[in-house]
Amino acid sequence: MWLVTFLLLLDSLHKARPEDVGTSLYFVNDSLQQVTFSSSVGVVVPCPAAGSPSAALRWYLATGDDIYDVPHIRHVHANGTLQLYPFSPSAFNSFIHDNDYFCTAENAAGKIRSPNIRVKAVFREPYTVRVEDQRSMRGSVAVFKCLIPSSVQEYVSVVSWEKDTVAIIPENRFFITYHGGLYISDVQKEDALSTYRCITKHKYSGETRQSNGARLSVTDPAESIPTILDGFHSQEVWAGHNMELPCTASGYPIPAIRWLKDGRPLPADSRWTKHITGLTISDLRTEDSGTYICEVTNTFGSAEATGTLTVIDPLHVTLTPKKLKTGIGSTVILSCTLTGSPEFTIRWYRNTELVLPNEAISIRGLSNETLLITSAQKSHSGAYQCFAVRKAQTAQDFAIIVLEDGTPRIVSSFSEKVVNPGEQFSLMCAAKGAPPPTVTWALDDEPIVRDGSHRTSQSTMSDGTTISHMNVTGPQIRDGGVYRCTARNSVGSAEYQARINVRGPPSIRAMRNITAVAGRDTLINCRVIGYPYYSIKWYKDALLLPDNHRQVVFENGTLKLTDVQKGMDEGEYLCSVLIQPQLSISQSVHVAVKVPPLIQPFEFPPASIGQLLYIPCVVSSGDMPIRITWRKDGQVIISGSGVTIESKEFMSSLQISSVSLKHNGNYTCIASNTAATVSRERQLIVRVPPRFVVQPNNQDGIYGKAGVLNCSVDGYPPPKVMWKHAKGSGNPQQYHPVPLTGRIQILPNSSLLIRHVLEEDIGYYLCQASNGVGTDISKSMFLTVKIPAMITSHPNTTIAIKGHAKELNCTARGERPIIIRWEKGDTVIDPDRVMRYAIATKDNGDEVVSTLKLKPADRGDSVFFSCHAINSYGEDRGLIQLTVQEPPDPPELEIREVKARSMNLRWTQRFDGNSIITGFDIEYKNKSDSWDFKQSTRNISPTINQANIVDLHPASVYSIRMYSFNKIGRSEPSKELTISTEEAAPDGPPMDVTLQPVTSQSIQVTWKAPKKELQNGVIRGYQIGYRENSPGSNGQYSIVEMKATGDSEVYTLDNLKKFAQYGVVVQAFNRAGTGPSSSEINATTLEDVPSQPPENVRALSITSDVAVISWSEPPRSTLNGVLKGYRVIFWSLYVDGEWGEMQNITTTRERVELRGMEKFTNYSVQVLAYTQAGDGVRSSVLYIQTKEDVPGPPAGIKAVPSSASSVVVSWLPPTKPNGVIRKYTIFCFSPGSGQPAPSEYETSPEQLFYRIAHLNRGQQYLLWVAAVTSAGRGNGSEKVTIEPAGKAPAKIISFGGTVTTPWMRDVRLPCNSVGDPAPAVKWTKDSEDSAIPVSMDGHWLIHSNGTLLLRAVKAEDSGYYTCTATNTGGFDTIIVNLLVQVPPDQPRLTVSKTSASSITLTWIPGDNGGSSIRGFVLQYSVDNSEEWKDVFVSSSERSFRLDSLKCGTWYKVKLAAKNSVGSGRISEIIEAKTHGREPSFSKDQHLFTHINSTHARLNLQGWSNGGCPITAIVLEYRPKGTWAWQGLRANRSGEVFLTELREATWYELRMRACNSAGCGNETAQFATLDYDGSTIPPIKSAQGEGDDVKKLFTIGCPVILATLGVALLFIVRKKRKEKRLKRLRGLRGCPHQG
Repeated sequence: MWLVTFLLLLDSLHKARPEDVGTSLYFVNDSLQQVTFSSSVGVVVPCPAAGSPSAALRWYLATGDDIYDVPHIRHVHANGTLQLYPFSPSAFNSFIHDNDYFCTAENAAGKIRSPNIRVKAVFREPYTVRVEDQRSMRGSVAVFKCLIPSSVQEYVSVVSWEKDTVAIIPENRFFITYHGGLYISDVQKEDALSTYRCITKHKYSGETRQSNGARLSVTDPAESIPTILDGFHSQEVWAGHNMELPCTASGYPIPAIRWLKDGRPLPADSRWTKHITGLTISDLRTEDSGTYICEVTNTFGSAEATGTLTVIDPLHVTLTPKKLKTGIGSTVILSCTLTGSPEFTIRWYRNTELVLPNEAISIRGLSNETLLITSAQKSHSGAYQCFAVRKAQTAQDFAIIVLEDGTPRIVSSFSEKVVNPGEQFSLMCAAKGAPPPTVTWALDDEPIVRDGSHRTSQSTMSDGTTISHMNVTGPQIRDGGVYRCTARNSVGSAEYQARINVRGPPSIRAMRNITAVAGRDTLINCRVIGYPYYSIKWYKDALLLPDNHRQVVFENGTLKLTDVQKGMDEGEYLCSVLIQPQLSISQSVHVAVKVPPLIQPFEFPPASIGQLLYIPCVVSSGDMPIRITWRKDGQVIISGSGVTIESKEFMSSLQISSVSLKHNGNYTCIASNTAATVSRERQLIVRVPPRFVVQPNNQDGIYGKAGVLNCSVDGYPPPKVMWKHAKGSGNPQQYHPVPLTGRIQILPNSSLLIRHVLEEDIGYYLCQASNGVGTDISKSMFLTVKIPAMITSHPNTTIAIKGHAKELNCTARGERPIIIRWEKGDTVIDPDRVMRYAIATKDNGDEVVSTLKLKPADRGDSVFFSCHAINSYGEDRGLIQLTVQEPPDPPELEIREVKARSMNLRWTQRFDGNSIITGFDIEYKNKSDSWDFKQSTRNISPTINQANIVDLHPASVYSIRMYSFNKIGRSEPSKELTISTEEAAPDGPPMDVTLQPVTSQSIQVTWKAPKKELQNGVIRGYQIGYRENSPGSNGQYSIVEMKATGDSEVYTLDNLKKFAQYGVVVQAFNRAGTGPSSSEINATTLEDVPSQPPENVRALSITSDVAVISWSEPPRSTLNGVLKGYRVIFWSLYVDGEWGEMQNITTTRERVELRGMEKFTNYSVQVLAYTQAGDGVRSSVLYIQTKEDVPGPPAGIKAVPSSASSVVVSWLPPTKPNGVIRKYTIFCFSPGSGQPAPSEYETSPEQLFYRIAHLNRGQQYLLWVAAVTSAGRGNGSEKVTIEPAGKAPAKIISFGGTVTTPWMRDVRLPCNSVGDPAPAVKWTKDSEDSAIPVSMDGHWLIHSNGTLLLRAVKAEDSGYYTCTATNTGGFDTIIVNLLVQVPPDQPRLTVSKTSASSITLTWIPGDNGGSSIRGFVLQYSVDNSEEWKDVFVSSSERSFRLDSLKCGTWYKVKLAAKNSVGSGRISEIIEAKTHGREPSFSKDQHLFTHINSTHARLNLQGWSNGGCPITAIVLEYRPKGTWAWQGLRANRSGEVFLTELREATWYELRMRACNSAGCGNETAQFATLDYDGSTIPPIKSAQGEGDDVKKLFTIGCPVILATLGVALLFIVRKKRKEKRLKRLRGLRGCPHQG
């Protein structure tokens, strides 16, 4: 199907030819898609489209509405230029000044439209720009950004920066980025003395703004990790543009910057330039798209800025073919090819109208890039446009399609000729048409079949001519005759014919009868072949033709009948060929003539509403039968709703009982017979005079708004409505037609739309309607134009002094009454509520003046005020920017550093009172003194923002404040700051330390903070030391740390030993150090269950129902508490694999006697010890068997006669055999026979039936059976009475009941039967409400003795089986319930509780599979390991606690249940984590307590263990710039000394502390002192650092690759193990599921 479609498309493309159709529509600038302009300037937008000869240019809104002129606002010039005039904010109209427009160009070729053009006006609105203060280290980089409000960010850009009012020229250390940021490199101390401002400019209004002054705080270099100061984000940029990705960072040492693209270093490219401001890329290309990373690194860490850059290729659309001229009915394909970035959408337009798919037009392709028109009609001609849209970008191209009548015509043909047999000849036929036609060939009206002798070829020339050749090779006599070429296309056909004579004996091919249609022409060919012949003549009724003017005989022998008549032309025609002077040959042909219907003319008379109408349609001639139907407007008319159709043999009448408007339309009478279908159409017009549906009424219009003058009329023909206007408010003197422009239009309902009402529109309007029926109607109305309120005068900016009065004036005009409302920002001013404001309004004739008085002006008045003029018809506003000057705000003071006798201050000046700062004063005093005893530092330069205060007293508290000055005056004092000298370590221990055991492994410690006067600062936290005080412990304290939370503290020590004594001390620490510890106090953890079972467990069977169990006490260290006693758990194990009820006995002794046990039975025994906390671990299962005893009686007995002298007795084994059955004894006794004792018969234990012979017929016998073990004979069974019989009915000697078996085993269900004759045995299985016979197959087998064998039973084999034995004497049945046991289903496992060393699990068992659950197998492993450990859990347990786990570690756990059949499906693997985390180092702790020129002392108590004891601390250190590290292991509780250090040298230190949860890392740098005890300066950059990196890279790469290889191998092995585990689960689960 797809191939056929493809070939059809190719054929259609071949048929439709592009050619120059002489049109000229084009685009002057189709890339114009956005126009932004200032409201104070206006804009002129030329139409992007044009045409030649000149095209009509029109503008529309994107909604499709055409636009109109608005005086002094919008105008479309005659040349198609759109002009928007300057306007005030009050005249802003979003439909005009912020909307999407498009322009169209239309001429004879079609109509094209431009892409949507966003026209947006930008008018003056209030905004401010800001710059924030920044910090930087000396030698580093500082970045200032100009913060522009988002509402104007699109139009406002940074044009320059100022430093202390002097413009900054980008050079040396100062740079201005593409984005307007200011970068200062290699920051110096003097940079902090200046003020920095940005200057911005509005792109459209040209308005400039200056920001506030910002300061730079410069500090000395301090070691720190890098921090990104200016980064970049993901963005899209056009190809060919330039782009800067800003990136700079602070940190010390100064960070190195590395750029990556998509994870790799930047490629070498001259277009990429790295600056201090970032990365610049010029001439962007699409391959520059990617993720960019700016990576900044120093020795203390790294940081990065990341963003995705997407480079967009502009969309470009190419539509082919550009011009196409083809015929009606052809197939047209337009292909829209796009280049550029993806994610676009395509829309198609024809003559600016959106193309919607229908029966003729389809849009195809993944992106709708193909437009297909099938059977194109004239209406499909025009200009087609393909629009591609991607976000805000649009591209288009167009094509001109011309469709014309393309009926084929023969333009060149062949002539008659004579050829010899075997002489090749060729015939040519050329035809034109649109689409290009296809040519076919026929010989004597028979299609020519292509073969080896007849070949055709066809081609289409560039001008659309189709040329076809018929080549005949080796012609024979039969190849002679009339050749006809027929050219056909979708529009019509044309044909041409001529005779080709092949020399040879003449003959006539068989002629076919012809059917002709009366009134049309018919050709009859005489199918003669061979040459020469003398003549061809035609005869009808023995008359030589032609015998009238309608008959023509051509030289080639063709007879043409023109305007065929039935009576004259129908009949036999004879073709006679004279082949010799006296010899002719002939053939006859019959012509039948069919007559088409002929409809007599009819007309509709003029009709009025309510009239009766009768129209007959009469067929005056035509072959019968004739069918007559009626249609109205192409739809079949059905009788009803006042319309009646009556039809007779050759006439049909249309009757309308009451004519109305709905009957208007075209009526067609259609007559058809076997010859043809004809029709006659006439129009019915019902005429109605015009009348008003809606009459015009007087109304008001609002200046500048749209108004509709309502008027609606109806009538038929539809009335024509004309609007007239008479200006003025008096009586109308003379009406003039209303000029219909874009501003004024008549709506489809006849109302008059004025899109923009003007004052000149006032006056009388007349709505007049006429349709030529009756008299015209008209109605007048008066339009009053109301003027909305408009602001005509107000100041733009003004200045006031805080505390002084200020007046703001605003003038308005418009319809009265006018209300003028004042707003401050977005808040309405209400003088009644805010007494500081007063509003006065004065009416001055045409204008209203409103005055806002500020009494007095305040800082909050430095905003935009707006006056709003409001009346009933509109609103306007005027903006006034008021700046209030005042003394500055006090500086924001901060303390940078406090030492024993000095402090360093820094301040920031926020609000300058809208006036430049001229200086500062600093005052300070002792906190307890009044400000009368202050000391001062005065007249500090405004360019300075920090100062040092010296000669202070140590250990004292000071108050400091500041003032700032401008030309208006002095500020209020700044907020007082209080400073004190540095803290010291606490001098007292924590108080009231208590211990409370919580669990067997945790103790809660509570205490209070040290005395307030001994804290020497803010207590930051506490260190808790604890140690075990049991014999054999090492006496070392373990330390944990916690942050302080208040005056009372609580901490729980976890992961302790069970039932052990611990000593605990507590220390407090503040920022300066750690204080003394509290006195040690002791507590013992709570009891827990024993962790080991009793030892030396033994079991001894005494009798058949008594056994003795003995053991010894578990090791004392594993009791975990005070031993309360022992518990013995035991249960029986039956032969069928089932377990008996679990029993237990409690005792305090180490021996117990178990009585009442079942005889000769296997038992499982476990022993556990228990404490107050509960049961401990059970011992391993010990197995014991009780001794044999005499058996119980057989469980059942049957006896049946088998003959006249014998019976068969059968029985079941004893329910309690109490030993190994050695044999069975059968007793037979006949009462009244004189027999002193019963007869005894013996049989083996395997045989459960016996035949007793030689009995007397008709005599009754008592039978019973007893079992025998090594202990003796047991009790007999029940006694049954039996009598031998001659004819024995069928009886089953096997027993029914329940049979339980594990799955996958073979099971035999016996059904032994006796009877005479021998019974037939049949087995069935119950299935819902029916019994299914058991069929013999590979799974089921019935033995000759009636036993049913089931091979490898499954769960679905469970059920009730019935065995029936039948003979002529009767039948007998037994029912067997087969229970198939399967492994248990998977349990549902959950985690209920976790601690630092344990995980408690709970579960819900699944189905037991028909066998009691014997226990559970719990498996667990560390999360990243595949080494599983197994724990067997008792069947009675539903929870289990895994103890002695690693602290802070993830574990995987799974569980499976086990029954007599085997282990069931494994539960889902769950994960759980024990409490705790890896160690971390507290930033509040001082690491170095002392450093000199050769030694450094470290305090490692800052390491917090994270809840898991620290197992090791490793320290490594080296001089900076060297390769080799020196290492040592340390103890957290003590101090560490680094010795033999180099003097005056910077060192790197790295520490690694580990516990079971993981390892924590910490790095630091320190410097030894010089020989004289002085400090050394920081290192800016280390020589050879790059060499170290190279060494590290050279050595590290192989190591990293090897590590990755090992990790990959581990992951692969882990995945394989997981797959094997899944397969194992599936194998275990599959049988159970089946």
